[in-house]
Amino acid sequence: MEFLILGGLILIMDLLKKVNKKLKDSVKALSALKMPIGIVVILTSIGFWGAYGTTGFVQGLVGIIAGSVLILDLLKLIPLKKEAEEKLENSMTVIAIPVGIAAIIVGIIGLFYS
Repeated sequence: MEFLILGGLILIMDLLKKVNKKLKDSVKALSALKMPIGIVVILTSIGFWGAYGTTGFVQGLVGIIAGSVLILDLLKLIPLKKEAEEKLENSMTVIAIPVGIAAIIVGIIGLFYS
């Protein structure tokens, strides 16, 4: 479940952008990887869920949710006003941080459990 941990770390990147302004450029450069990694996380989670059945249910479900949140970054491509864009980014951060933390925790547990 290495991809689940990676997906969680990428979801937490938004928190780094809010905390430290110096990291804003590097987080912006890494945000281009959100959608491809989201697709990979979804596909590997479906495969993990299919391979391990009910024992991989939690890892598969959290992986699908984390991958979906990573793919939701497509909403930022819609041309919006500056205020609406900031509002959308803040609401996405509110969703992404808890999902990212859950993905990291479930991924680490899944490494030792499976």
